Amino acid sequence: MSINTQTGERRDPIYLLTIGYMLALVIIAVMSVCIHVVIGQVVKEQNNAAVVVSGRQAKLSQKIAFYATQYVQYRDPVFHDQLEDAVLLMHDSHKALIQGDKGLNIPDSPSGQIQRVYFGLPYNLDKKVTDFLMHADAFLDKPAEQISADDPDYRYLIETAKGPLITALDAATMAYEAESEIRIAKLQSYQKMALFVIFATLIAEAVLIFRPLVSRVHRYAERLKQLALTDGLTGVDNSRSFMHKCMKELKRCRRLEKPLCVAILDIDHFKSVNDRYGHLVGDDVLKAFAQFVQRSMRIEDEFARIGGEEFAVLLPHTPLDGAALVADRIRNIVEISPIRPENYDGGELFITVSIGVAEVDLDAPSIDAAMSAADKALYKAKTGGRNRVVASDDYSSVGNVVPLEKPKRG
Repeated sequence: MSINTQTGERRDPIYLLTIGYMLALVIIAVMSVCIHVVIGQVVKEQNNAAVVVSGRQAKLSQKIAFYATQYVQYRDPVFHDQLEDAVLLMHDSHKALIQGDKGLNIPDSPSGQIQRVYFGLPYNLDKKVTDFLMHADAFLDKPAEQISADDPDYRYLIETAKGPLITALDAATMAYEAESEIRIAKLQSYQKMALFVIFATLIAEAVLIFRPLVSRVHRYAERLKQLALTDGLTGVDNSRSFMHKCMKELKRCRRLEKPLCVAILDIDHFKSVNDRYGHLVGDDVLKAFAQFVQRSMRIEDEFARIGGEEFAVLLPHTPLDGAALVADRIRNIVEISPIRPENYDGGELFITVSIGVAEVDLDAPSIDAAMSAADKALYKAKTGGRNRVVASDDYSSVGNVVPLEKPKRG
């Protein structure tokens, strides 16, 4: 044990190891968050709106020249409308690139390199785009009968789109891409640093902390595993454990070519038990019911609580008619067995159960279809009066299995 020099108290090494472990987890968590943020920023940079919009400007300039040519040749209003849309989009895009756009996440203050492309030599892109759009607007304002291939505005659009404008637009796109790549490289260096810190922390944690705690963690893990596979109230398997065992049993029955059935059990009017006697009594009823079913099952059967007052039984090496008989034996035992709840002073309680039974298709990848068929059979048992067994002989229709004679209480 270590000693606190201020108080003279001894500290448990496990306490110190736990503190160190928690600190390591905090470091890892912080670094993980940093990596997450960095990755988000990298993705954002890879989808940089300024790069996309700038690249689209070059395409729009060519579209404007194309639509103008088509309009001159055919005087079709459709080309006029397409030209107008392209011009308007290029106007808006240029404004967003120059003045910024919060919606597109384009900054309102371009970097020095971008400003030189737009406002300095040799490109002076802002003036080129402005002049180009001015001529495009002038061309659009002219009546169709006045335009021709010799129109000065048209000639300006064609010559500019093929020459200085496209060169300047490409230069702007390359400038945006270069800046984005620089930012991505910087973010990736941050990511590598965070990963290094995580790896260093993990190594230190393994060497200084993890080994002394292995035995304890192992015992805790076994305990947690048991809790994860068991229903905390009744002590029987839970749904997860049940489905795992079902898959193993399905493979075994498929290999041995033996039938396999599943039954779903639902306590009748259980809500009224909770409403009338309280949830503590309801819990006692569930525990008693689980004990009744376990006592009436065969050794090879599997039993689990799959939710609320609903339970399931897996019946290996059992055809449908045999499964129905087993289910009816369970139903009969539940009906005649008194329950003496710990949280109830009113004497004995009696309950009944409805059961749906279905046979598993051994060629199916899972028992899901059989569970669904059994659930439909259970629904029919409920709607047919409860306290009965209904067996499904296929996955689309449901047939009845008449319950045994109900015993008379004296």
